[in-house]
Amino acid sequence: MSHVSLPDQFAFLEPFVATWGALRTQDERYRKRQELAQGELEAFHAALAPRLEEVFVHLDQFDPTALPEAEALLFRVVLGLTEASQAVEIFGQPRVPHAPFPHSVNMEWAGYQPH
Repeated sequence: MSHVSLPDQFAFLEPFVATWGALRTQDERYRKRQELAQGELEAFHAALAPRLEEVFVHLDQFDPTALPEAEALLFRVVLGLTEASQAVEIFGQPRVPHAPFPHSVNMEWAGYQPH
């Protein structure tokens, strides 16, 4: 099996692929956020948040139901920002305050099939 890399212009996200790139569900990302140090979440947020529009412009060029492998990887990494942003912008910590650890959340979106 060959290694999939991010599109060249998003190589700056390569340090975050090991953390977020293999996660395929919202619950996996939610649990991952709870496990990470706040500093890791802040570093990811600082690297990606300012360039999010650039990522979306790139991904908008493709059919979201049939992304090429590199773009599918980019998309999975970017979805990690939904969790990191909560820790950085809302909670100020990786875990939901006053919630048991670990815990899960199950969200479904009819018709969506993760790659």
